Amino acid sequence: MTSITEEKGEPRMLVIGATMPNLVPNVAAMRKRFPSTKIIVAGTLTPEQLREIQADDVVRFPFPVGYRPEEAPVWTPMQAARTVGREETEKPMGKDRVVLVTSAKGGDGKTTVAMQLALWLAKQKVPVVVIDADYAGNTHEWLNVPNPAQSIAAFERDTPFDRAAFEGLLVARNGVKVLPHARVVTPDMLARAIRTAKAFYPVVIVDMHQGLTPQLLVAKDFATHLLIMTTASERRIPSTVQFVDEVKRYDTPAKLRVIVNRVKDEDEVRRVRAALEDYKTPILTLPFQEGLLIDDDPEFVPIAGSKGKDPYPSAFRKMAVRALDWEASKGAERSEAEEVKADKSDTKAAKKPGFFASLFGGGKTKKPKKKGAKR
Repeated sequence: MTSITEEKGEPRMLVIGATMPNLVPNVAAMRKRFPSTKIIVAGTLTPEQLREIQADDVVRFPFPVGYRPEEAPVWTPMQAARTVGREETEKPMGKDRVVLVTSAKGGDGKTTVAMQLALWLAKQKVPVVVIDADYAGNTHEWLNVPNPAQSIAAFERDTPFDRAAFEGLLVARNGVKVLPHARVVTPDMLARAIRTAKAFYPVVIVDMHQGLTPQLLVAKDFATHLLIMTTASERRIPSTVQFVDEVKRYDTPAKLRVIVNRVKDEDEVRRVRAALEDYKTPILTLPFQEGLLIDDDPEFVPIAGSKGKDPYPSAFRKMAVRALDWEASKGAERSEAEEVKADKSDTKAAKKPGFFASLFGGGKTKKPKKKGAKR
């Protein structure tokens, strides 16, 4: 290119692929060398690249139909990227919460509870965001987004995010927003993500990977509440006791709660209470809910299709209030008496989806099977 510019002079336009190594500094160098040249970047940029890039325009590739770079571009994110810095930072509202949901081992329902907590809060018009810090996470599937374009990997670099840039990383549905997982989530990435999220949202829920990980040890310093999921299985109880013991050895400001999931009878709760008696930790419970065991089909939203007589919705509300030290706003939910009356009416009229099913507009409903599909 040097020989061409020496012979022909400064180019009118440069089109640079977004995959160029060291894209931002290279574009900056070209801008300095060719101050009058129009520089177009073709491809997809990360939010931090978008803020720093010294280009005149960024367009997707292949170019949109009708795109004429010498004329007014059909899509110009650069102006927005350069002006969002002037946006005032939205202050957190109400009593802030940073809630970590974890477990000693996988399969105890931590993602289910994390997402249901977010749904419960969103139903009360509380701004809430879920950070998926589990490198094997799937919170985005709850929102019917199979392949999110962005993830927590955007926090790999120590680059500040304003509100607009952070919102661009999230997937959302019905008031619940999720920062999707990445295959690698370092402690630094998680710390930056939590720090950014808590600046814009009064409630941040973090779905952790199971076990005492470096990520958990970093996240606990931000946490107001630490929820440890378990079941009453004789194989699970020893590992949960050990996990609680390990967590308590570290100085953490978070309020620790143990949630016994999928409880079928009171004897199961007594077993867990006896095992954790020495730790003086509040123990909360959730009843067994068969519908929540199936969450591996991307064609439906994995949320409980609770019916009127189902004890799960009421139990979940009680657990959530105690787990988060939460005071629900007046009018946010129906009273128990109204709910029972409505349930009876619903049962007579038609079988309608219950509390959690209504959150996502119908609950766990599979799409019709395609012809020839296995049954």
